[in-house]
Amino acid sequence: MTKIFLIRHAEAEGNIHRRAHGHYEGQVTKRGLVQIDLLKQRFLNEKIDAVYASDLQRTRTTASALSEPRGLDIIPTNRLREVCMGAWEDVAWGDIEYSEPEMNVLFNSDPARWNIPGSEPYYDVISRMTRFLDETALLHDGGTIAFFSHGFAIRSFICQQMGFTSGETRNVQYSDNTAVALLNWENNAVKIEYHGDNSHLSDDTSTFARQRWWRGEKNLMNENLRYMPLDENRDSKMIENCRIELGKRIPECKAYTAFLRNEPAGIIALETASDGAGLINTIYLAPEFRKGGYGAQLLGLAISEFRKSRREVLRIEAPPESPVVKFCYTHSFVNISETGGMLLLEKRIKNW
Repeated sequence: MTKIFLIRHAEAEGNIHRRAHGHYEGQVTKRGLVQIDLLKQRFLNEKIDAVYASDLQRTRTTASALSEPRGLDIIPTNRLREVCMGAWEDVAWGDIEYSEPEMNVLFNSDPARWNIPGSEPYYDVISRMTRFLDETALLHDGGTIAFFSHGFAIRSFICQQMGFTSGETRNVQYSDNTAVALLNWENNAVKIEYHGDNSHLSDDTSTFARQRWWRGEKNLMNENLRYMPLDENRDSKMIENCRIELGKRIPECKAYTAFLRNEPAGIIALETASDGAGLINTIYLAPEFRKGGYGAQLLGLAISEFRKSRREVLRIEAPPESPVVKFCYTHSFVNISETGGMLLLEKRIKNW
């Protein structure tokens, strides 16, 4: 018998920016690094013979929790990757919910019927996961190994192993970031001891504790922002409120209005600095949207836009007493200078 721990990666950008990251390279967040340390503590006394991970950086980074303490190499493979989301890659979930509501529902409830240009079929994901597990378990027969993979891929595999059809996918809850499944493999048969176990996390360190979308009673459109180019006529009230609160006008640059369903929630304006860095000129949320992770979603849009033009760093300027500064520190910005009573904060966003 081979003992297999199947573990989801730590919190990464897609999880808090609320963007569809399948094969897209998203970085592990600050909270994700804490989750990795807690995962390391959970497995301190567990014998592990080999560590395998999806070749995407968020899984390889997470796998270090088990590989480093044991002096093991991480063995990367594309067979443990997340589903390829095709045309949805790095698109905001709010935009997907708005423009393709039927496909969005199928993705969560009957993924075998989910089909968009360039996407990987549901049963292909299950097939590559299952074959890799069988081959690798046989290679390590009698040992204990760890696999690091992704939310959709793990859920699909567990669903199949439990005998549920694609249309019964809701019977298998999504796994929190760094949640663990324990599988016993013998003669190409898998027994699931448990799955989705995040007992090493507290409410302060869990990703799911802060989100509602995954809950059984969820309204799938209750917390994801969608975006439209800023329109001076349509968004005049929001623009004026932004000017009054921030004490400045939005310059003529690339700017977007964020909506929660059809209600305007915020504005973000983007420029390119003289040295080529990405620059957030304005980031603004209406008062009623200043909780619930909406600021992280605006930040995610900025990162996405600047990566498309191969900008390696993102900057924002704010006075020291501004809540924007605390927000930026939470999201791994560092202070690089202070001039005229303003802090210049920078975050490295290169993912290639």
